[in-house]
Amino acid sequence: MTNRELASLFQDLADMEEIEGNRWESLAYGKVALSIATLVEDVGELRKKDSLRNIEGVGAAIEKKIIEYLETGHIEKHVKMKEKYPIDFPSLRNIQGLGPKRIALLHRELGIKNVDDLEKALEEGAISSVPGFGKKSEESLRRSLEVHRRTGSNRLFLALVYDDIHRFLSKVRDNGYFLKADIAGSTRRNRETIGDIDILAVCTDNAKCTEFFLSLDEVEDVVVRGETKVSVRLSYGINCDLRIVDPESYGAAMQYFTGSKEHNIKMRDLAIEQNLKLNEYGLFSGEKSVAGKTEEEVYEHLGLSWVPPELRENMGELEAARGRSLPTLIEHRDVRGDFHAHTNASDGTATLEEMVEKAKSLGYDYIALTEHSASLRIANGLDEKRFNERNVEIDKINESDRSIRILKGVELEIRKDGTLDLPYKLLEEMDVVVGALHQWVGDNITENTNRVVKALNSGHIFTLAHPTGRLIGVREPYRLDFEKIFQACEENNVSLEINGYPERSDLPYDLVKRAREYDLKFTLGSDSHRTDHLRFLRFATSIARRGWLEKNDVMNTSSCHELFAK
Repeated sequence: MTNRELASLFQDLADMEEIEGNRWESLAYGKVALSIATLVEDVGELRKKDSLRNIEGVGAAIEKKIIEYLETGHIEKHVKMKEKYPIDFPSLRNIQGLGPKRIALLHRELGIKNVDDLEKALEEGAISSVPGFGKKSEESLRRSLEVHRRTGSNRLFLALVYDDIHRFLSKVRDNGYFLKADIAGSTRRNRETIGDIDILAVCTDNAKCTEFFLSLDEVEDVVVRGETKVSVRLSYGINCDLRIVDPESYGAAMQYFTGSKEHNIKMRDLAIEQNLKLNEYGLFSGEKSVAGKTEEEVYEHLGLSWVPPELRENMGELEAARGRSLPTLIEHRDVRGDFHAHTNASDGTATLEEMVEKAKSLGYDYIALTEHSASLRIANGLDEKRFNERNVEIDKINESDRSIRILKGVELEIRKDGTLDLPYKLLEEMDVVVGALHQWVGDNITENTNRVVKALNSGHIFTLAHPTGRLIGVREPYRLDFEKIFQACEENNVSLEINGYPERSDLPYDLVKRAREYDLKFTLGSDSHRTDHLRFLRFATSIARRGWLEKNDVMNTSSCHELFAK
């Protein structure tokens, strides 16, 4: 948990420095907090290699603070500043509408230190009495708090713990007492967020498997210890259940513990219709097991083709499995490039060259660099002059380096009236125009939808970015009529983006499946703001799979020649 705890401390420092009015210190701490939070390697290991300076944003001063934390478990500056600001910044930051300065104001005026205090103040109607808030702000905070409570703060983004989980699984598998060990549950279904981890195993010696499992470095606390089930708390801040099952029941157990609950209920109903009984131990006719060793034989015995885990959400997959008409889902190896990435020209942290080199190392044929347009000032959006300069730079690199194609792109603001943020002449010079809503989005579904449709009708948008506008756990989706938007995309040959950035994960899989009924295409984008964010493209692919998409539905599976010859 070292990386996450350290990242949280630096983000606390960033917030407190912002409150103090120290803008540059705040930016520096915020940058390194983001870098550490998404590191693949543990900071302790990087220190052993004398590689802390390789972390983006880490200079001599911050390196000293990291070492101080690794040696003492705290950072003295953080301890002293927390005496002045005894506030739970991480939880309050997750409430839309609250930044560091507003949090500090609520603490000073009402003594609010955490989400529970905020909830109490809202119940008492006290927020509106604070200067700079008022009734409208109070109601907005109430809605934001409802979103926070409903989505739950105890779930983790799969994208941020995916590598940790699979490294942990590899350790388990490497032990000779484990004959099999596989991930089940929502992790296997590639849900955007997960509440725990389920591992199923077959062992030669249950006691020795359990003993080894509990000895792993990642295990911080033992919650339950039994002969065939162990539940532990891992250092990533999540619980993990190990279930040891009989090899003859492994497939049935994997099917059962993968879920979803709704899918399993439908499976059990199908079994009952055939005078069979299905549970985690197998498929039974009376007392006799007729299937259970593999998932495939369980599905086949019920007259179904095997259902990929991502589709198991009771959204018609069993009907399709019965009719042998399940889609052949896109694989991440089919993906040839990324249609949404940022550099430090706008709000990214890496240079153009750094992003391109990372994309090359991932084997991409192309990457679209889609800087924000001018009106999104908070993201350092580019005006026409800066885009022209950037495009000249890209042309020069493309001429000298044929190993990858850099696509000239823009994440283009759709203005309040539905017009576009840059001149059409400049947009025609772009390879990829990613239309996006970021500002001035109200509650009127008709106005919001008409605004988007007007932009789509312009004929200058290649793909519609993160279409719902949601931020998981922070902001509800925009109020939009998606049937009208899908229709407008179809009519104007505009694709829909599936954004793999964890907090967005947008378009959500259920809307992807609905959009699939129209004659339109999809693009995958990582929405990278750093080189290591490019790995988020894999999770856009996961959403595409959960939305029933095949290879030909996704434009990223085409070559540059195929894309731009059309």
